[in-house]
Amino acid sequence: MQPGATTDAVRRAYLSKARLAHPDFHVGADSNARSDAERQMRELNEAWAVLGDAQRRRDYDATLQEASRQARAKRPRGTADPSFVPFVDDETDYVAILDDAPAGNGATVPRSVQVAPAMLLILAVFFLCVGLVASFPPLLAVGACCFLGSLVAFVITPAIAVMRSLESDRD
Repeated sequence: MQPGATTDAVRRAYLSKARLAHPDFHVGADSNARSDAERQMRELNEAWAVLGDAQRRRDYDATLQEASRQARAKRPRGTADPSFVPFVDDETDYVAILDDAPAGNGATVPRSVQVAPAMLLILAVFFLCVGLVASFPPLLAVGACCFLGSLVAFVITPAIAVMRSLESDRD
């Protein structure tokens, strides 16, 4: 985290790391992994105790700034700052930003509707290949119809999913 990060950003980072390090998350792990998670959770809680309190965070930031100032003063003029990083990955937890709630209150699309576009495309390829090899126009026509049906199904299937989710939201 950067010293200028907002309290909300610090809180989000703490929560995302705490979710991963919480001992309950590591119930089935071996004792070493569990003890590492417990140690990491203690460290996160200690950091949150400082960073979550506005006054303690200001004091901590001031301590960091003073240490940085002293390090710069000790460094000979004209030398590069070893702590300079041209790109800082602030470890933004993009997953926490996303809404985890499923759309449509759990509405699902039947498996047959989900698989239909791919199956029609496979049938289209099969009938077109057999029709070309056998020079049999009715098979070519069936292949073309299956191909058009698969294109329509690839468009309609997501529309069905959206409509089902909207219907279940109304209920």
